[in-house]
Parts: sequence; C-alpha cells; structure tokens
Amino acid sequence: MLLPSASENADFIPELAHALFYRDSCCRVIFLSGAQPVFYHSSNGSGSLADSSITFQPDSGFTFFPVRSLIVGKQITLSVVDAPEGLAGLREEWNRILDESRARSICLRWEWLHTWWEIFHNSGIKPHVLLVRDGGRLVGLAPFYLQVQKKLGLLRIRTLRFLGTGEPEWEEVASEYQDIVALDGYEQDVATAVWHHLRDSKSWDQLVFNDVLDESLLLTTLRRILLREKYSVVVERVGIRYSVKIPRSWQEYISILDAGAAKRLPYKRRKFERAGQVNFRRIISVGELDQAFDELIRLHAKRWAARGREGVFTSSRFTDFHRRLARILLPQGMLNLCFLSLDNVNIAALYNLRYAGTEYFYQGGADVELASKHSPGVIAHVYALEAAIGEKLDCYDFMKGGTDSYKTEFGCQESPMQDMRVFSNNLRGRILAIEAWTRRRLRSYRKRHARVIETETGQQAE
Repeated sequence: MLLPSASENADFIPELAHALFYRDSCCRVIFLSGAQPVFYHSSNGSGSLADSSITFQPDSGFTFFPVRSLIVGKQITLSVVDAPEGLAGLREEWNRILDESRARSICLRWEWLHTWWEIFHNSGIKPHVLLVRDGGRLVGLAPFYLQVQKKLGLLRIRTLRFLGTGEPEWEEVASEYQDIVALDGYEQDVATAVWHHLRDSKSWDQLVFNDVLDESLLLTTLRRILLREKYSVVVERVGIRYSVKIPRSWQEYISILDAGAAKRLPYKRRKFERAGQVNFRRIISVGELDQAFDELIRLHAKRWAARGREGVFTSSRFTDFHRRLARILLPQGMLNLCFLSLDNVNIAALYNLRYAGTEYFYQGGADVELASKHSPGVIAHVYALEAAIGEKLDCYDFMKGGTDSYKTEFGCQESPMQDMRVFSNNLRGRILAIEAWTRRRLRSYRKRHARVIETETGQQAE
C-alpha cells in the first residue's frame, strides 16, 4: 500500500485525524517517515490533534492507513475495525453507505451482520472490517472477519471471509449476495484500497467468499485486480438466484408467466379459496413474535419431516440468530412474517425480509399432510407476490436455488451465484491452491465416470 510520508503531509495530519476520529475511541494514523512508520494518536475529547500532544493510546478497534488515490482530488484512506466494540459503533454510518450503494442486500445490513457476530463469534475469529474514506466521508466498506484454524493437524490456516458466512453447514445462516460496498464512482478506488491492504498486510492464507453474484464488485473489479497481479483465483458456480421483477398489476404479472404457469397458479388459487375460509395474515407487533416464531418453526419442521429430514431450526444458534434479528427488523418494517390459514388453521408460513424495495423469501414451512392437495407453500407465495405488487415493491427475491427448482414456476429471472477463493503466495497459500485444484479434478472425474456408467447402463437397457 502506498502511504504518504509524514513530512509531505505535516499540515494534513490534524485534519485527517479529525475526519477519522470516533467518539470515545482513539485514532491511530500511520504515515511513512523514511523506512520507519510514525504513529499519531488523538487523545482529546474533540477528536482533533490541534490542541493535544501526540501520545500513544489503546487502539479501541480502529487502525487507519492513509492511501494515495490515483484520482486527483480524492484523499483515500483505509481503516481496519478489528475489535468487537469497533464493530458495534458503526450502525448508522454502515447502513447509510449501504442505502446509497448498488450492493443493497438485507444480508449486508449492519443489523444482520452484527447479530450474526453476537451469536456465532468464538475465540478463533476476530473482525477485520475495512472502511474506506475520501477525506472524512465513508465511501466503501468490506465486512470481513479473520478465522484461524488448524489443517492436517499441523498448519494454522488464516482465512478471511465475509461476516455472516463460514458457520458449520448444519447451522449455516446462508448470508447471500455479500460484497464489498462502494458508493457510485468509487468502485475502483475502494477495490484498489481493499486489495492493497490485503496484499501488504500478509495476514491471510486464503480469501473465501460464498454465494456472490456475477455483478458484485468482488467479481467485476477485485477479481480483475487479482488476476492482473497473478494471484491464484478460483470461481465456482454454486447455485442460481431466482427473483421476480414486480410488475404494476396482478394481471400484468400473470402475463409474464409461461403458458403453463399462467394457467396453473390462478387455478390453484381458485381451488384453494373454494375449500374454506382463507386468511393471509402478517405479524405486525413485537408482542406477537415469540408465538409466531414457534408456529413458523412447527410448520417448517412439518415440511421437512414429510421428506424424512430435519429443518434448519434444529440448530439453537440458528434459531437464536433469527429470533433476535426479527425483534430488531420488525419495528423497522423489514420483517414480513406471514401465515396462510384455511378455516382458522395455519397451513403455511413465510419468513420474508424487506429492504430497499425488495422482499426476500428466506424461509418457510407448510403442513403438507393437512393440506397437500392445495400446494400450501406455492399458494402462500401467490398471496405474498400479490401483496408486494399492491405495495409497489420492486422485486420479490426467492434467493438461492438449484438448477431444478420449483421457483421457476413464478416467472423468475435467473442469475448465477458463485463461490470465490483466492490463495496467497506464501507456502500455506500454495498448499491450499494445490489442494483445491486436486479436489476439483477429483470431482470432475467422478462426474465424468458417473455419466459413463449411466450411458452404458442405458445402452444395456435398450
């Protein structure tokens, strides 16, 4: 990372410290003076160095790295939030930049990621959130954390991930569409500052980013920088995002469906409404949440029990995460927990989330034994889509699915979702890259071998 020297920026030091100062925190600004770094700390209550001596103080979770911008008129700086108390104080500024960026996703909200941290953090991980500023204005952030694990009983592997990801599979929260956040016009600046910090800090052996979109800053800009610098990068398709662009009316929505779905969905709805008294109800008060969540979990378990499997709410940490999150999001209008009932008996539930004009279908449940002939899960989505049209939302997002998904029934646009891994150029990184290459070759061989067996079996059957 290119840092300005202290001698070149003597007049700039107080202004930089003032711009980057956090109330009740210390500001550490690092310049290069010859070959040695010089540390400047602000210790007075105003956050300015103008009236205080330069002293060494505890970090309070913030480390600042001034970076020279390649664009005239910009003073790009990067800070690292590496302590929980630093993460806790970012809510207002974090959400403000997210609201103004293209990366708007419910899973990137501060509420989602801070709640995840409270539930899933342990002694093996620490925050590593990067804040990029132009002067005092926050223009980008990278919501990372650092995880240290032993591999093969010997190597201590340092993995940098997005907050909200990396849990054990059986209690995985599945934070999708994670990305580096940047304001319009700052994408290249932010990606460059983030990468220069990661490259020069040498604090990681691999970067692991799950469930990102092709249009993400990660894949469009950072990936290009990595390849130019000849780092080993692996991108693997892991699923499809299914989303519906909300039209102006229900009739217009039916018109965008394929011919079969345009007949089936209205027919299923009419058949269901002839079966009894129908009610589609939304939870609107925090006082209802505990009981409503119990009912969601009951219906979710019934749906998966019908397939001979357990649902995700068997994990206590997963359940605790969503109960806490629901209490935070409901007063902000970001929770849409709905129940579909027939003759006053709940037969389906949708645990949907709302943010920036998009309604996200996150989880659901259905009593398929009681109402199997009515396709209760599908009917619940029909009512939710109609409500989204009535409320003039922009998008109904079914989130991640496989190539063969019921979600195609709803006229969804499909966008690839990718996992991305980057390996450092140190010994551990090279070992990990070789391991990843070997695993991919083995998977490819097994798939080809399975296709050969299937073809031969089919020929013998003929």
